[in-house]
Amino acid sequence: MIFRLLLPFFMTLSLFGAENAWYSKIDTKIEAGIYLPSSSGTISNIVGESNFKDDFGYSNTEATYLALNLLLDYDYVPNLNINYFNMQDNQSATLTKTLKVADGTFSSNVATVIDYQVFSVIIYQDLKLKGKMTSWFGKSFYSGDMEFDIGLNTKLIKWNYEVQDLSDTTKSPSWIHVSEFIPLPYIGMKYYLYNLIMYADASALAFSSAKSTSYQVGLDYRVVGGLYLSAAYMYEQFKVLEQQDTVDFKTAGYKFSFKYAF
Repeated sequence: MIFRLLLPFFMTLSLFGAENAWYSKIDTKIEAGIYLPSSSGTISNIVGESNFKDDFGYSNTEATYLALNLLLDYDYVPNLNINYFNMQDNQSATLTKTLKVADGTFSSNVATVIDYQVFSVIIYQDLKLKGKMTSWFGKSFYSGDMEFDIGLNTKLIKWNYEVQDLSDTTKSPSWIHVSEFIPLPYIGMKYYLYNLIMYADASALAFSSAKSTSYQVGLDYRVVGGLYLSAAYMYEQFKVLEQQDTVDFKTAGYKFSFKYAF
């Protein structure tokens, strides 16, 4: 919903070119793409531990990825990056052992559903270092520009998991609903060389009942004008205690997207 509200606004701003207007100091970049992660992790409780991959059959899936990056050219004003991805997956499995999930005990055929959403608002300051021309073997090369980012990543995690016993469909499914708001420190680095941008960033923090870790490493290539093709490797993990279950869920895989800078 937030992207439906913000994107038309900033796209409209890009149509105006007055140099003294306040929005002339806002550089906007939008991103839309697909995240192709493999899912793994466990659910632990007093009875034992169940594995998303080995017991429930989760492996590769797809997720929608959207982002909005605002670079604000004002003194002492931080930049803003808003990103979101949504993964939905379901599997059927024949269990080889008895497992307990939430208030249910399962030992035969089950159907499971995962709905996983991560919404992040990153507020950060950047430090840019301009490159210079260097000579190697009598030829001149530009060394490239560097950028170092530091800030705060406020992350909202929503994860819903349901397990239905297929041997008795009259029973209500068991479910675990996770909703966590976690503020994390954020660090990043970018390297600019002509039409290429190489970048890496990470966030991690642990509380007594919840923790989260995320990082990505990627490459942007400017095709023409403000249009970029992007490929990255992205990792997301959270661990949270939800009533009697400890959920440790991980996704890791490649992200392919288009970016457009106004």
